Amino acid sequence: MKTALNLLPFAYRRQWLLRRRAIQWSTLLAVTLSAIFVVRWYKGHEQHTLARQLDAITRAGGPTQTMLREITRMRTQIERLQHHQTMAQELEQQRQVLALLGVIGEAAERTDGRLRVLDCHVVDLQATEVAENMADSAQRPGTVTLAGVALDSPAVAEFHDGLVRSGLFADVKLIKSNERTGMGPELYDYEVRCEL
Repeated sequence: MKTALNLLPFAYRRQWLLRRRAIQWSTLLAVTLSAIFVVRWYKGHEQHTLARQLDAITRAGGPTQTMLREITRMRTQIERLQHHQTMAQELEQQRQVLALLGVIGEAAERTDGRLRVLDCHVVDLQATEVAENMADSAQRPGTVTLAGVALDSPAVAEFHDGLVRSGLFADVKLIKSNERTGMGPELYDYEVRCEL
């Protein structure tokens, strides 16, 4: 039941209603936009604060990170140096082939060309230990067997003495020195076994 009668013209009432609705919607829109702005501002401020804190932590942890990188680099260098040291120690303990051939060549040269080395047989030049159960006739590790020809027996003896005096071999044994039986000049076949 109506208690009041609106006598205002219809156009005026419609304009008043539209104005009221526009004010309501614009107020709602302004409040929503303000809330969005406040939320975005708060998130931006929070992000900016977190970025500053992260920057401060990074600056504070910078020396630690630098030290950690340096320690890692040093460890890598130490491992590389240890590897080089191990290789150098192995090379230091190895017997040199050229030194061995040089000693043999010098001992043969002292015979003034009366002796020739025709065969050089080396068994495991780098061996440092010899098995105890090996027979004497078997070729032991670290053994050099030299065979060749000489013009006379004293040349073989001089060669043997030169090998002994070199100090490179622990033991030098003359295995055989036989005169060749055949036509032609006298030649002696010899075999010398040297143990390192």
